[in-house]
Amino acid sequence: MRIRSRYLWLITGWTLLVAVLMLAVPMALRARLPEPIAVEWTASGTPETSSSLRDFLLGKLVWWLVVAAVWGALVLRGVLRTRATAVAGAVMAVFGWVMLGTVVLTTWANVDAPDFRDAGELSGQGWLLLGALPAAWAGWRFGGRESAGTE
Repeated sequence: MRIRSRYLWLITGWTLLVAVLMLAVPMALRARLPEPIAVEWTASGTPETSSSLRDFLLGKLVWWLVVAAVWGALVLRGVLRTRATAVAGAVMAVFGWVMLGTVVLTTWANVDAPDFRDAGELSGQGWLLLGALPAAWAGWRFGGRESAGTE
């Protein structure tokens, strides 16, 4: 199988997996979320900005799909040359991990809050960023698997 063809399957699968999970987690907890939900917090940890769940998810989903489309196009069009699929795989793995983690952490902070002002502190960002390292490694490994003599 050609590298770009395999990369297309890999990136499409990862994009769909992240998109489905970005929607599934908040929807599974929708009955326990306030409307609107808190989406930004101050430095002291109190909720600052709110948004409807639909708008929040739509915004995150659009960002994810745009990034996936751009990196997919860069590789498939041959714009990136040396180790392109490995770099793109690492970028897509990290960005997907962070986008999904942001949605999950935001959802978790809002669970069982009667109003967005009562949402809990947004915590776990350090673990989310620490988890980006193995995600980048996995993306690099799976995105850069090249067979000798194929292109």
